[in-house]
Amino acid sequence: MSKKIGVIAEDASDITVINEILEKYMDCNAFSIKKFIGHGSGKLRNKCGAWARMLSRSGCEHILVFHDLDRNIEAELRDDLSKKIRKDEYPNSIIIIPIEELEAWLLADSKAIKEVFSLKKAPKKISNCETIKSPKEHLRDLVWHLGKKRYLNTTHNQKIARKASKNNFMRCKSYKPLDKYILEKICA
Repeated sequence: MSKKIGVIAEDASDITVINEILEKYMDCNAFSIKKFIGHGSGKLRNKCGAWARMLSRSGCEHILVFHDLDRNIEAELRDDLSKKIRKDEYPNSIIIIPIEELEAWLLADSKAIKEVFSLKKAPKKISNCETIKSPKEHLRDLVWHLGKKRYLNTTHNQKIARKASKNNFMRCKSYKPLDKYILEKICA
């Protein structure tokens, strides 16, 4: 039987990346995603509590909330979201805050970037992708510099995530709680 997973994220490209990540842990037929997209952080913050209720009522066994850190203070952002997605109400939930942006996780796999864009050489490995300011723009500039190709997060994020390895994602501190949650809660 397929597990229903509720995902709340800022944009549609985040949802496609999350789907690709989940497929690294389980067969695509083993789960389905029901989603709400905030189209930015403001709406996500305001609506995530109501969305979590709707996802839960529609049969979602797990609620995954993704909110980029951007220029926020992580503890304050987590506290704000935790008040809306309370553990006592949603015990099978997790709030994931990629440091800066979800694209930092994609930057962790230079081989995947090389393959997706058919670059002659892989980008230089970044030792700590989560220290990159504006990872989405960094990825765009990197791809243009190395191959004179245009990067569109709506198209390419999913492709990079599909090719990327979990081991490279694990290089990102903000990814590790997601890995642990998937292994211990969803796949258990």
